[in-house]
Amino acid sequence: MSRRRGVIFSKLVLASLCMLALPQALAISVGNLTFSLGAQQAFAAKKVLNNNKTARLYRVSLSAIDRPGERETRSRPAGGELLFAPRQLTLQAGASEYFKFYYHGPRDNRERYYRVSFREIPTRNLLMRSPTGGQVSMEPVVVMDTILVVRPRQVQFHWAFDKKTGTVSNTGNTWFKLLIKPGCESTEEEGDAWYLRPGDKITQPSLRQPGNHYIVYDDKFIRMSHDCQMPP
Repeated sequence: MSRRRGVIFSKLVLASLCMLALPQALAISVGNLTFSLGAQQAFAAKKVLNNNKTARLYRVSLSAIDRPGERETRSRPAGGELLFAPRQLTLQAGASEYFKFYYHGPRDNRERYYRVSFREIPTRNLLMRSPTGGQVSMEPVVVMDTILVVRPRQVQFHWAFDKKTGTVSNTGNTWFKLLIKPGCESTEEEGDAWYLRPGDKITQPSLRQPGNHYIVYDDKFIRMSHDCQMPP
């Protein structure tokens, strides 16, 4: 997996874990922590997997944010702007199911961001006695934060690459991912990745050198240069 560094779109790939009681290995699985609803899509689906040995209850909460990051501003979405179903679900050990998110907001040229939190709740309360004589839960509540990006309904995907300065700019109105693999023989582990929102730009010395550099947008890989030959 590529390392993700820098401040650009960093909060799109970070999870917030809230362990209420004793710490244990993370059991909830939601896949990629950033997911998108495309300009022509009616809904976005997020798969939740119960990796515990017992059943769990899952609930969702969401808030609108101005821009993902350390200083993001949260607000309540306008009524009916973003809906999801089901309201909650119970999964047996090893089972999985999807939450679906439906956008009914403005169909304009602005990208929107939502912080979606998945709460995993034990369906039974196992207790143990603490050293002080009290009781603590053996099965904590876990909260996993993700980011849902609703692409503009009037999408404009544009980018610019200045090889002389090693700068990539997002000149459109929707986000994309930048993959930088220095050298033509570099492995996936040697690469780096950044998420660029509209108006973001990044400068890296490795972009001035030959390598496999890509823009990833809408599940498509766009080669930025032809420094390296494609394998036969």
